[in-house]
Amino acid sequence: MLDEIFEEFVASVCYLLRLLLVFDFLLMQLSIKTGFSGSSQSQTAMLKRIILLALPVIGSSFMTMAYNFINMIFVGRLGSDAVAAVGSASFFMHFAWGVSALLTVGTGIKVSHAIGSGNPKLSKDYVRSGILTLILLSVIYYAMLFVGKSELIGLIKLNNPAIEEAAGGFLILVGLAMPFTFQNLFFTSVFIGAGDSKSPFRINATALAANILLDYLLIFQAGLGINGAAIGTVISQALGTFLFYRRLRLFENLNPVGATFHRSLLREIVGLGVSPTVQRVSFTIVAISLARIISTWGPTAIAVQKIGIQIEAISYMTAGGFLSALATISGLAYGAGDYRKQGQAFRSGMLIAIVLGTATSVLLIVFARPLFSIFLNDQESLKMGTEYLVILGYSQLFMVLELVATGAFFGWGKTNIPAITGIVLTILRIPMALTFIQLWQNDLASVWWSISISSMLKGILLSVLFIVLFKAFLRKQNMKTT
Repeated sequence: MLDEIFEEFVASVCYLLRLLLVFDFLLMQLSIKTGFSGSSQSQTAMLKRIILLALPVIGSSFMTMAYNFINMIFVGRLGSDAVAAVGSASFFMHFAWGVSALLTVGTGIKVSHAIGSGNPKLSKDYVRSGILTLILLSVIYYAMLFVGKSELIGLIKLNNPAIEEAAGGFLILVGLAMPFTFQNLFFTSVFIGAGDSKSPFRINATALAANILLDYLLIFQAGLGINGAAIGTVISQALGTFLFYRRLRLFENLNPVGATFHRSLLREIVGLGVSPTVQRVSFTIVAISLARIISTWGPTAIAVQKIGIQIEAISYMTAGGFLSALATISGLAYGAGDYRKQGQAFRSGMLIAIVLGTATSVLLIVFARPLFSIFLNDQESLKMGTEYLVILGYSQLFMVLELVATGAFFGWGKTNIPAITGIVLTILRIPMALTFIQLWQNDLASVWWSISISSMLKGILLSVLFIVLFKAFLRKQNMKTT
């Protein structure tokens, strides 16, 4: 057994090192031509700045991941039916995350631009214009969940009335957290956009720790089952919102008290947020469509995907921290008109992405079985879960590259480019999965490969697009100054 793991480890490292060399060579050559590279001292300083800003975000992400792991362990003890019910309802919670991007993404970007240009009054106006609209949006979203819960859960086609009923009840209960969740996402984006990633980390960490404790008490001690998990989420998210408002009073650049609501500022925020929202919503719709395909293999397959996604979040959550850091540093540099620093930030982010993506790919490929066995250990689930993690492991490097490049585009204020590439290649997963199922004789791995291949394509395309487009942008700026 140890020999097999060692051989798989060596093979995976060799494969990923070849990819690493190719990407590093491409990045080095293009960065020299575009002026991304600076002195080694300035590049080192940029790396440190990105890492220091990203660390609290990553810490918060790992807290979220730890909560998701523990929550899955708790729910997993209730059986695969409970996991399938919670997992099915979670699609619409993720959908809410996508909807909130309509205001959270744009506000964070505009706050960084305003502060970078030395205009704190404008920054406060952006916050006020965004938060008032966001609260209204969260209420509307919950009303839609409440009215259409049966139809929404029915879209997944679980083919099990008991699981569908449990999922619907869980969705309505956990949906009460929507107004708090929307605001927490908003303030996290705003604080990070202003260059403060420590405050969101502390607040989110406190809320998540409370959620873990409440889940244990309510699921097992109070005997509430999955409804206990929902109640714990509502209470902990409300706590997070309360802490954000307390912290907000200490920040003159962000406190919306006394600021003015402007429709024109709201239009700017929404203009930046539309593309990421469509991307995230389409991602959830595609995920639901794939879940319908996966349900052909039964509730166990759905549970396996849900748990697999949580494990895969090791790289996704970590890369998300660097996405936020790079978006902030790029946004501040762009607002100040320092385009060379903006380019250096991208190069530093890409180097970090290559190292991080390679490490997580090796982790998922080599330790797939022991990682998955933490959650479900029956033979059918283990076989499906191990296969999922190995196949998705090959795409982790590219997924990290995609996220970091997205951060560079966000800081630049060009949110539509990563959204368009993401939407097209994510939707491609459905016909790709159906084609692979036919070619590979109804093998579940067909679905996993469609996800993995599309992630590879997104990572390559978006990284190259930024280099090409930013090169053209720098050339245009140079022509203006000469």
